[in-house]
Amino acid sequence: HELRTPIANIRLIIDGLFHDQDKPKRKDSISSLRAIARETDNLLWLVQEMSDLAMIESGQAIVRMVEVPLFEVVDESIERMADQSELKSIRLVRHVPERLRVLCDRDLAQRVLVNLIHNALKWSPPNEAVTINAVNGGDEITISVLDNGPGVPEEMVDRIFERFYQLDPSRSGGEGTGLGLAICRHIVEAHGGRIWAESNKDGTGGRFMFTLLSAGGYSEDGNHPDEETIPSDNGGESA
Repeated sequence: HELRTPIANIRLIIDGLFHDQDKPKRKDSISSLRAIARETDNLLWLVQEMSDLAMIESGQAIVRMVEVPLFEVVDESIERMADQSELKSIRLVRHVPERLRVLCDRDLAQRVLVNLIHNALKWSPPNEAVTINAVNGGDEITISVLDNGPGVPEEMVDRIFERFYQLDPSRSGGEGTGLGLAICRHIVEAHGGRIWAESNKDGTGGRFMFTLLSAGGYSEDGNHPDEETIPSDNGGESA
C-alpha cells in the first residue's frame, strides 16, 4: 500500500498532462512536475527506510564506532533536510557546543537525526522552528529534537518506536511509513544508547531524545570553555 499510493499518484499526474487537450500552461506544468518530484521523494524515502530496517534486523549493518564532533553530524543532518524545511517555512536551529564529541558511527548517527528531524518537520506547523539540542551528561550525551507540533500523547509514548506504528496518518497528511522511529531505535540501541519520546501533557510540542557515548570535550568540572550555539529567532529558547 505504501508503495502503491505514490506510484498511483504519479501515474495520475502524468496522465493528466498527456490528456490535456489544450497546450499545457507553464504554471500548471510546473505544479505537476513538483507534485511528481514530491511523490518520487516519498518513494525514495520509503525504499531507503525498508532497506535500512532489513539490514539492521538481519544483522548486516556494521556499526563503526569512532570519535566524531557532534556538531558536524548535526549540521550535515540539517543540510540534508534544508529543502524540506524551506518548503514548509520551518527554521532548523542548532544548540550544540562545537567541541562536544561522541563515539558513534557517523553515517548511522546522522540517519537517526535525519529521521527525527523529518518526523518533526512532518508534524510542525509552518513558520515555526525545530530545535536540536545537546546536553553533556558525563559518560553520555543527550541529543534532543524539539518541535511545536501536537507531540506524542502520554498513552502512546511506549509504542511510538514500534514498526509501522503511526500516531494519526490522517493528521500528518498521509506522510510517513511508520518505519523511521523503529530504525532510530535499532541504531541507537546498537550504539549502547537509549531513545525515547516525552508526552505532550504539558503542551510543549514534540520532544524526542536519544543518547550517544561521550568521547570527552569538556573540562573536569563539566564546563565547556568554548561553547557556541546558533541562536534562534525567538531569543534562544527551545522550539
